[in-house]
Amino acid sequence: MRVTRRERDVLVLLLCGKTNKQIAEALNISGYTARDHVSSLLQKSGVKTRAALMAQHLEKKKSR
Repeated sequence: MRVTRRERDVLVLLLCGKTNKQIAEALNISGYTARDHVSSLLQKSGVKTRAALMAQHLEKKKSR
């Protein structure tokens, strides 16, 4: 999955269990922008939930 640098920043925080609000605060962006980045990550990975995205990412990491 190809992601932008900012999406990668969001993904790292998402994998740490952060909410959109916490991601926004950590990256100094609006909550709406954080939500948009999370939505983009979900779409690019072909999953519908944050939990599924986390599971998919962790599964890929295990298989390496």
